[in-house]
Amino acid sequence: MKTKNTHKGTSLSDRVLVILSIATGLAGCAQDGPGRAERTDRQIGQTASRAGETVQEPQRPLDEQTEKASAHINDAAISNHIKNDLLNDPLLALSNINVTTTAGAVTLSGIVNSQQAMDRAVEIARRHPDVKSVENKLLIKAPSRI
Repeated sequence: MKTKNTHKGTSLSDRVLVILSIATGLAGCAQDGPGRAERTDRQIGQTASRAGETVQEPQRPLDEQTEKASAHINDAAISNHIKNDLLNDPLLALSNINVTTTAGAVTLSGIVNSQQAMDRAVEIARRHPDVKSVENKLLIKAPSRI
């Protein structure tokens, strides 16, 4: 027999809250004596509060992990964009340039053929809008002696 999920629009925290509230309410109703409704009300409120805290605790580490992953993805996108621009530049197409990005700080390393090529690579890296700084570790290839 197939069952239909009727909870699609309801979050887990909402479902937990309802279940705990019902259980607390039923426990309060089982008691006799004056002030039963007030105690039950208070217990429901306390249970709802604890359920909300419990559900939100895992959220903080998830937010931190999401932020770190997002920064890492953004750094990779910056590096890829710069690498693509370097490869498409006629002056740099044959150069061996490595690009690494950490928190928006780009490091260029490798070998280029001239000072002009080095300056052009740094210029390309700096023009990306998310780049905060560029560290130039490029070396100019010594002319070959034949």
